[in-house]
Amino acid sequence: MRVGVIGCCGAVGRALVRRLPGPLRLGGRDPDRVRRTARPGDEAVAVDIAQAARLAGFCAGCDVVVNCAGPSARIQDTVARAALEAGAHYVDVAGDRLDHARLTALARGRAAVLAAGMMPGLSALLPRALARGAGRPVRLVARVGGLDRFTRAAALDYVASLAGDYAVPLAAWRGHQVIRGALRPAERVALPHFPGRVSAYPYLSRETERLARALGLAEVEWWGVFDGERTLRALSAPGDRDPERIAEELELAARLDGLGRRPYFRLVFDLDGRVLVVGAADGYELTAALAATAVREVAAGRVPPGAHDAADVLDPDGVLRDLRDDPAAEVREPSGEPVEEGVL
Repeated sequence: MRVGVIGCCGAVGRALVRRLPGPLRLGGRDPDRVRRTARPGDEAVAVDIAQAARLAGFCAGCDVVVNCAGPSARIQDTVARAALEAGAHYVDVAGDRLDHARLTALARGRAAVLAAGMMPGLSALLPRALARGAGRPVRLVARVGGLDRFTRAAALDYVASLAGDYAVPLAAWRGHQVIRGALRPAERVALPHFPGRVSAYPYLSRETERLARALGLAEVEWWGVFDGERTLRALSAPGDRDPERIAEELELAARLDGLGRRPYFRLVFDLDGRVLVVGAADGYELTAALAATAVREVAAGRVPPGAHDAADVLDPDGVLRDLRDDPAAEVREPSGEPVEEGVL
């Protein structure tokens, strides 16, 4: 199959290209960067998402189009529509806000896999894998983050998610419902599976709420973890500022927190005392890992036609198996190790 990757020069795009067999069709706005990203045999194409004719030309002839460009809050369904109208399958590392019904109507027998990244994506699939064979799970505590960098696109999407209806800051899932203001940010706390002391920011996303309902969970706490105080302070500042400014401050804060230190990213899920830890050098590697799995599943015809979130159509056990085989990922299998008293 001919696979096209839009946004191939970004952090996720480069990581995905390393995971996909060629030849690929690679697209981005800067032709020099696209050529540097391309491997022998890959086709390098200069394409601007804002130019409909160029985007349609890129998608024409592709069997699968993967969108790694951002920020997704601005791109919306532009790439998805172009890919499906060209008769290609579609994979989006974001796209969780897209209209499934509208894209399904365009698909005409093709599949569109949305939210096929680290978060959303792995953030729902890995708890589902952990819940397999766990009887009736009751309580999930998730701690996701580390010493990671923010690209500008990622920072803009993160700010948009907390400011919009994607997530409810400081909320928890208790008694099978959303409780606003249930939690508070924490600085310099010790958390299992994170080195030293870190900061944590609680929130509840729509994806997590759907996960809680699907698994029948009574309680969920979801914490974004930052190994550095500047990043948390940038997030906790008053929210009436310009999103561009907040994203700029977030990007800078993460860079300053990481100066002279080795980056890392971890997803830690504690489901009734059973713990699953998945880590990598950064979250972009994990996003690319799931996107690669989605491409393989689509190409193999194992995803039904229409638009779906990755968590609804990809096999959680298969995703976990792929992560075990991914050289950039580290997986620590579920265990019953106790969590220390007093930690988040």
